[in-house]
Amino acid sequence: MINRRLVYYLETNKCLHPFQSGFRKGRSTIDNLLALETDIRLSFLQRKHLVAIFFDIEKAYDRPWRYGILKDLHDLGLRGNLPIFIRNFLKLRKFRVKVESDYFIQEEGVPQGSVLSVTLFILKINNILKQLSTSVRGYLYVDDLYISCSGTNMNFIQRQLQTAVNNITQWCNSNGFSISTSKTAGVHFCRKRNWHLDPEIKLYGEIITFVNEIRFLGVIFDKKLTFLPHVKQLRKKSEVALNILKVLSTTAWGADRDSMLKIYRATVLSKLDYGCTIYGSARKSVLQKLDPVHHIALRLCSGAFRTSSVKSLYVDCYEPALELKRQMLSLHYYFKIQSNANHPFHDFKLRPFLLRLQDARKSFIPVFFTRVHVILSDLNLLYLHVTPQPKTNFPPWGIPVVQFLNPFQTFIKSDTADIIYQQIFIEHRQEYEDFIAIYTDGSKSADHVSFAVVFPNITFSFKLHSSCSVFTAEIAAVSLALENISDCMERKFIIYTDSLSVLESLKSFYIHSHHHPLVLNVLYLLNKLASRDFNILLCWVPSHVGIVGNEEADKAAKLASTQTNSTVPLTDFKKYTKVLFYAKWQSQWDTETDNKLHSVKPHVQPWPSLTTRKAHTLLTRLRVGHTRYTHRHLLFGEQTPMCSQCNCSMSVKHILSECPNFNSQRLNFF
Repeated sequence: MINRRLVYYLETNKCLHPFQSGFRKGRSTIDNLLALETDIRLSFLQRKHLVAIFFDIEKAYDRPWRYGILKDLHDLGLRGNLPIFIRNFLKLRKFRVKVESDYFIQEEGVPQGSVLSVTLFILKINNILKQLSTSVRGYLYVDDLYISCSGTNMNFIQRQLQTAVNNITQWCNSNGFSISTSKTAGVHFCRKRNWHLDPEIKLYGEIITFVNEIRFLGVIFDKKLTFLPHVKQLRKKSEVALNILKVLSTTAWGADRDSMLKIYRATVLSKLDYGCTIYGSARKSVLQKLDPVHHIALRLCSGAFRTSSVKSLYVDCYEPALELKRQMLSLHYYFKIQSNANHPFHDFKLRPFLLRLQDARKSFIPVFFTRVHVILSDLNLLYLHVTPQPKTNFPPWGIPVVQFLNPFQTFIKSDTADIIYQQIFIEHRQEYEDFIAIYTDGSKSADHVSFAVVFPNITFSFKLHSSCSVFTAEIAAVSLALENISDCMERKFIIYTDSLSVLESLKSFYIHSHHHPLVLNVLYLLNKLASRDFNILLCWVPSHVGIVGNEEADKAAKLASTQTNSTVPLTDFKKYTKVLFYAKWQSQWDTETDNKLHSVKPHVQPWPSLTTRKAHTLLTRLRVGHTRYTHRHLLFGEQTPMCSQCNCSMSVKHILSECPNFNSQRLNFF
């Protein structure tokens, strides 16, 4: 509770530095990786040097100055019980170093294991970025700090970074932090081939070591930014993780395919996916080194023969190629940025001269946002915008004013006649006759999403983008109803909706950490109207049981033709892009008419699950058309097996449906 209130205050008043990404809602390690990669790409594009220094703070959680934390809270304007609670939370902390040892008092630092501790830590280390000049960029993920400076003159870069390092060490000495000289390292990112020295920058009197590559937040950055060392290390770790699948898989026994795929996605694919939006900018020849890991895993999961086509493996296991997955995750991350107005890259745009340089120098790999623009253009999504999260938020100590009614909750729809529902609704309206009735409904078909709001004297109906879900349509209808209520002279209204999911989402506001932007908007409007003495009730009604207002709203929604706001909530957008990428995959599969699996499985979709590993393996090899009998010659350099009667090469199709030698067997089994 205390942490939620403190975080609300810090975020609302923008107390935290925008380049601190740790333990903040809507932020991740990828933000810092993106910042570093973007700075390096732009420096390469302008043929500049970029020097980055990666700091290691020793015993970060054990060193923060407690009085300094309380002073920072005071400087931010916090008074009263909250800082008093935090003061008591920090003091008189004892610990033991082993079982039954003496107690020792923890003089400094924040207690580890508490949700409040991480917030206090990022608050304390927040000011370290304020020690940098405008020519030096700095980024933090909790205590993982790096600074960088770009330019054509190495002497200028060295002076700026040395000044920044001096300021950082001075700040650390004043606030209880200590930087490890042995673990702090620098990288000189540069594509120039002529010989040049690395800068000499001192930390506590010792020259900082410059290396050719460094691991930062799980991704290895090399000085040429090829990501080859990272891909090699990633492949090595993934191959070790594949041993789990090898133990669980044989042709005759083992885990079923669905279980194997779940294990693969959890233990291997998660490693390949992490940071792929960043290292995915590597050359195609580098990224192809990861494909064999993916292919081996799919063969182990499905039991397919070693010679099976990789495109058949993708379709048979319903697992797309890594390249397609990287594009999809890049698009998801891009629109996640666009949905967060406080993200430092929300309004990122290349300056015109950089755009001209990028067009002129085709050999240079473009920045992330240019790469995403190509994907958007390919999918015709350039003009699709994501719905931003509302800036208005509820304080943790406030409770949204939401009143619910459900006169039908004791009835089961499948067991209740329509006339009973109609009678109950008539009685309900008699009880609330002084409340004006408003009916809302949403509709979704294959290519049409719309909603409608029926007032006593007017009906509103609008279309949404086809990627929106029916939930979005339903909540948009409620939101529009509330917006129009605010202009009315009357003060009592009941909004009827046939969407239980909408009402449940409004009830469980504090249960879920991620909220639909329109849900937040509805809660905000309800609170705003309540402060103006409006009495708004929300009531569920069953659909298609003859309730007149609900039927009118349903009809109006289906006939809606006026397009409204074209933005799409992030959750709907992710589902929509997945559909688009799988449609792209389907179009690629449609061209594989010579593939043996294509005639068996023309549509990209999952297979029904089987209970035994042996059955899975047999069916997979027959479907793919690669078996030991028909294709072992490819492994041993032997002649292709021929049918003695038909004088043609042996294949699964020939044996099962064409060769007359097996007519008797076909009669028995088929």
